[in-house]
Amino acid sequence: MRSIDYSKYYWKTDFISLRQPTENDWEFVIQNMYDSESRFFFEDEIELPIDVENYKKKFVENVTQNNRNYLCFAIENNEGKHVGLANIFGIDEKNGVFGPIGIQINVEDRKKGYAIAALRMLGTYMFNERRMHKWNSGYMDGNGPSFGLHKKLGFEIEGVRKDMTYHNGKYWNEVLCGITKEQFFMNKEVD
Repeated sequence: MRSIDYSKYYWKTDFISLRQPTENDWEFVIQNMYDSESRFFFEDEIELPIDVENYKKKFVENVTQNNRNYLCFAIENNEGKHVGLANIFGIDEKNGVFGPIGIQINVEDRKKGYAIAALRMLGTYMFNERRMHKWNSGYMDGNGPSFGLHKKLGFEIEGVRKDMTYHNGKYWNEVLCGITKEQFFMNKEVD
């Protein structure tokens, strides 16, 4: 196959690219299943031990098939290494709202800017191409990385659901936040 010129391709920057997940990406998810603290913040619970083969089948069935209300992307760095996954949930075309976006980055690839770059690209896509007006999101109080991502993107806290999740002997609050299209593009950090 000829070399592809990606210089004008929407889903690729000089830092990351997003693509549809493939069957081979399930190994990334399995590796991250063993980071229980991150999984708690991602799923709001400590997951039970998994059967790897059954999980692989579910991954292939669910994650590789996008639909109108849910999209999934694999995140690669500029060297082509798979560094994470991003999921867009709750796409509501009628009301012009979406969210949250779930994002998971490999343990060894965290704090390198991949998550914020992917979220900026996806936010831009949802607002400019899908005609969305508002991005709803949230995170577990105490989840420092998620708090930081939301702050960098310009989200506003809209409320707190107290004592929503029980974990490690205490109750955790859920922080609800949102950002409109105008707010997203006013943020100086967004391209």
